[in-house]
Amino acid sequence: MNDDMLHAYLQHHWAGSSAGAAMFERVGRSHSDTDVAARVRQLATEINEDREQLRQIIMATGATPSRIAATTGRAMEFAGRFKPNGRLVRRSPLSDLFELEALRDAVTAKRAGWQLLRAATEGDERVDPLQLDELIRRAGDQITRLEDLHLRVGRTVIGA
Repeated sequence: MNDDMLHAYLQHHWAGSSAGAAMFERVGRSHSDTDVAARVRQLATEINEDREQLRQIIMATGATPSRIAATTGRAMEFAGRFKPNGRLVRRSPLSDLFELEALRDAVTAKRAGWQLLRAATEGDERVDPLQLDELIRRAGDQITRLEDLHLRVGRTVIGA
C-alpha cells in the first residue's frame, strides 16, 4: 500500500466532499420547488454523515483531514455558482435543473471514490470493507433519488 498516494487520494475526496456538502446545503435552501428543496436538505444530512465517515477513514489510515483541502473545496463550490444563465437579476429556472445535475454528478464521483477505495484497500485492516460496501450502496440510493428529482424538475422547466 502506497500510503502517500492513498492519503493524497483521500484528501482530494475530502476537498470534493467539502464542496459537495456546501452545494447540497445551498441547493436545499435556494431551490424554487419547496418539496424538492426539502428532499435535497434530507440528502444534505446524509452527505454530511458520509463526509464524517470519510473523515474517520482518513484518520484510520494515519492521515488528518486537510483544512486547506476543505477550504479549497468550499471555495470551488462558491466559484461554481457564477455561471451564465441568461438572467442578471433573477434566478433562472434552469438553475434549479443544472444544480440537480451537479449534485448527481457529485454523488456519482463520491461513489466512484468509495468503489476505488474498496478495491485498493482490500486486505488493509485500517479500512472496513463492510463500511465501504454500505457507503457504495448508499451513494447508489442517493443517485437514484437525485435522478428522480432531476427528471421531475426537468419536465417542469423544459416542458413548461
